[in-house]
Amino acid sequence: MWAYRTPMYMLNRIIHLQALVEIITNQTSLALDLLSAQSHQMRTMIYQNRLSIDYLLAEEGGVCTKFNSSECSTEIGDHSKTIKNIISNIRKLAHVPVRKWTSIVEKD
Repeated sequence: MWAYRTPMYMLNRIIHLQALVEIITNQTSLALDLLSAQSHQMRTMIYQNRLSIDYLLAEEGGVCTKFNSSECSTEIGDHSKTIKNIISNIRKLAHVPVRKWTSIVEKD
């Protein structure tokens, strides 16, 4: 009747929760890793497109002059290395190495 409150039951629940947290963390890390890679690729593509447009509009002064933009900037911050470091730290924190349990009773 009280089997769900036994120490073994509670230990199994903790192990189950630990496994779930590790799975969720790994999936979240993977998603962040993919988003970081995509962001880096998009940054490169945007910069290349901007250079192409500036080249085509060079006679007219480039994009900023053509469209009278007072706040014209081509700088897009690249935080992919920082994100990868954070992901690595998350994975290290979430991973719990497998432990070998030994009996407390010593054998002769």
